[in-house]
Amino acid sequence: MSYNTKYIRGALKIIWESSPVWSVVNIVLSLIRGTLPLILIYIVKIIIDNVTAILSSGRPLLTDKDILLTFGIATLFFFVNAVTDSVNSYAREKQSLLVNDFIQDLIHKKTVSIPYRYFEDPAYQNLFYRAIEESSYRPSRVFYGILGLFQNTITLSLVLAVLLTLHWGIIPYLLLVSIPVIFFKLYYSQQFYKLHNEQTEEERKVRYFNRLLTSKEFAKELRIFDLAGHFRKTYETLRQDLRKKQLRLIRSRTFWETVVQIISTLFLLIIFAYIIYSTVTKAISTGDMAMYFLALHRGYNVLQEWLSRISALYEDNLFLKSFFNFLRIKIKDDKTTELHFPKPIKTEIVFKDLSFRYPNTKRWALKDINFSIKAGETVALVGTNGAGKTTLVKLLAGLYTPTRGVITVDGTDWTRIRSDELADSVSVIFQDFMLYNVSAKENIWFGNVKRDPDDKTVQEAAMNAGIHELFMKLPQGYRTVLGTLFKDSEQLSRGEWQRTALARSFFNDAQLIILDEPTSSLDAFTEASLLEHFREISSGRTAIIVSHRLTTIRLADRIIVLDDNTIAETGTHEELMQKGGIYKKMITSLHQ
Repeated sequence: MSYNTKYIRGALKIIWESSPVWSVVNIVLSLIRGTLPLILIYIVKIIIDNVTAILSSGRPLLTDKDILLTFGIATLFFFVNAVTDSVNSYAREKQSLLVNDFIQDLIHKKTVSIPYRYFEDPAYQNLFYRAIEESSYRPSRVFYGILGLFQNTITLSLVLAVLLTLHWGIIPYLLLVSIPVIFFKLYYSQQFYKLHNEQTEEERKVRYFNRLLTSKEFAKELRIFDLAGHFRKTYETLRQDLRKKQLRLIRSRTFWETVVQIISTLFLLIIFAYIIYSTVTKAISTGDMAMYFLALHRGYNVLQEWLSRISALYEDNLFLKSFFNFLRIKIKDDKTTELHFPKPIKTEIVFKDLSFRYPNTKRWALKDINFSIKAGETVALVGTNGAGKTTLVKLLAGLYTPTRGVITVDGTDWTRIRSDELADSVSVIFQDFMLYNVSAKENIWFGNVKRDPDDKTVQEAAMNAGIHELFMKLPQGYRTVLGTLFKDSEQLSRGEWQRTALARSFFNDAQLIILDEPTSSLDAFTEASLLEHFREISSGRTAIIVSHRLTTIRLADRIIVLDDNTIAETGTHEELMQKGGIYKKMITSLHQ
């Protein structure tokens, strides 16, 4: 059973970096509290010996100086124990908060910098699930486990030193009894880790169906299609299968731990019998007997706790592997080799021999794509669902890199452009745009948070998207919070949310505007108003429109038709209609 402590060391490094001062405070408190149990045992011995001597001599108990002194020391001990206990609780809670905040910051920094492709990879989802689950408490548990181990070691060493004065053979005897205990604890820690890894996918499924039953985003269809019964049945089946394996392992662990504990207790009783025998034969005093009894009882409990902490640290080290593997995911961060986005675009964007397939699949989403978009040109991408239009948009947004071939802008490799410059230079609104439960002004400002969100610029973007008048009528105007999550917020219709998303795109003074189904949720009047402004909005910029609507498509200078994940036709609306190919069939079918 190999054991590498690198994840333990990594967790301790995080603890120290998050709160060095409180780490020292907790170490000092552990040292103090580790010595207190032995002090108590020794005080009990002195009190019993003094009381026994006084009772034998007939001296008054309440006026005896030794008794009063011992009682005073005992009183001081209990005060110190109470104070250190309270301070220890505060120090641990304080440090736990600091550690959790530090870890969340690490997770946030890593998550936002990880390439988008990871989020559509089931293997990454399993790793991320385990990392988030374990990071919430494992690092803190490692630190407090080591502190507890340190404290237990101090107490155990002092207790064993006391027992050593009774007989030298007690120490190896106790250690021998402990070997089966630690073996089974380490073995089952490894088995639980193995089971947890095997069940990650199943646990995610259970959580998913729980979300289907409880989340707002599914609540509408859950009721309309009466899906609650089916989802609950699926959830219960998955959960029972999950719990069955876990409980089987728990029962096995409980059985063997009980057997080992019973055997250990029987061996412990032999030492108790030896202490009684030594007292009866006058080899030790009554106070000594009490001290040894307490020391043995305390020592055995501390030894069991010590072994449990060793086992827990072994388990933590195993489970922390996922968290540190998550933190080690490589990200694109070599600023010395990244290139600048040309400002403005002078010549063209070129797609050369471009092919792409998503992770964990052999099916090509795009095959041998070759075309160019001239600077200032508006191009429409059309095709059936699954033809590759949105995939092409994702590549331009920098969410993926081509599997084969290249995309260039003015000769610059698209994949080598700095991510921050790509965000400034490319504005994308997807058909599954986000609904942010923040103010109307912030919803628009999110299009480019580097720009100054002055009222004039924000309102101009809203006017271009046809949403300005609505926002002005809200209770607090542009300061009104949108959505339904928070107090005094205002919900928008799907079409109003889409116009808000469009305003967000228009607020970004980008070189390239990409609109994926920009009018899918708009009524005819609002669509006509938007299209009327589009030429003005896109003036001096390059634009790509993905749409099925003829009114939107005809805004383009050129139309590119995708079919079977490759380019089937290109040309203007009139040229493609004259060809009588795929495009004409699509347009004709839309009007039947």
